[in-house]
Amino acid sequence: MATLRHWVARSIDLLQGQGPRVRRPQRIFFIHIAKTAGTSMRRMLEREFGAQRVYPGSPHLRLLPGARYPHGSEMLRSFDRLPPHNVLTGHVTAAMADMLPVPYRTATFLREPVQRSLSMLGHFSRGMKVPAATLLADREFVALNIADFQTRMLGADGVCDPHEVGPADGPMLERATQRLGSLDFVGLTERFGESCALFDARFGTAVSGSMRHDQVLRPDGDELAEFIPRIAPCLEHDRVLYERALAAFVPVA
Repeated sequence: MATLRHWVARSIDLLQGQGPRVRRPQRIFFIHIAKTAGTSMRRMLEREFGAQRVYPGSPHLRLLPGARYPHGSEMLRSFDRLPPHNVLTGHVTAAMADMLPVPYRTATFLREPVQRSLSMLGHFSRGMKVPAATLLADREFVALNIADFQTRMLGADGVCDPHEVGPADGPMLERATQRLGSLDFVGLTERFGESCALFDARFGTAVSGSMRHDQVLRPDGDELAEFIPRIAPCLEHDRVLYERALAAFVPVA
């Protein structure tokens, strides 16, 4: 299904007299996996297309409860009422691409699993004012926000909201790996500059020109390194997925 949707989107580009490197793609669906520099990428896309042409972009988020992304299921229900946009984004699974009523070209970032998990842990610990050790002792928190999170985001089937995805297993890992090949773009946070150049080559944009390195990899996890032995066993599938993404990553020559 995903391959067919991408073929249709590419065919529309060609019929409009545009090649595969279009300066202004009509529709990009950016799957924002938490703590992979997705906020930095969203802001760069706002500078590229205009903040109002990214949904939800900064102007929309200011009006939403808690300045948080809407649930994917909510965006699907209200799709016909969404503002005109070039980029649709959110903390949603890759499976949502197949549920959208019109085709989008698809993009996401992955991050080294331990570092992503430490960043996630630090984010919640600061925001909730709860010690990191307390959060790690909460099985539900770990299951929803840490354990094989990236595999669940890419490998979910028929579910668009991350917290509705069950535990990762072998079949889910294989679906996630298949999506690595079917998405139009998969960047790597640790190779953000190269990824942005690849994004520009793939989509005909110029996001690389507005990249700010200091906003991408913050030193979140340094003070939390003591928790790595407790986190690492929860990331078995994520490690495999990341290694596969790293092997498949081919920067612009």
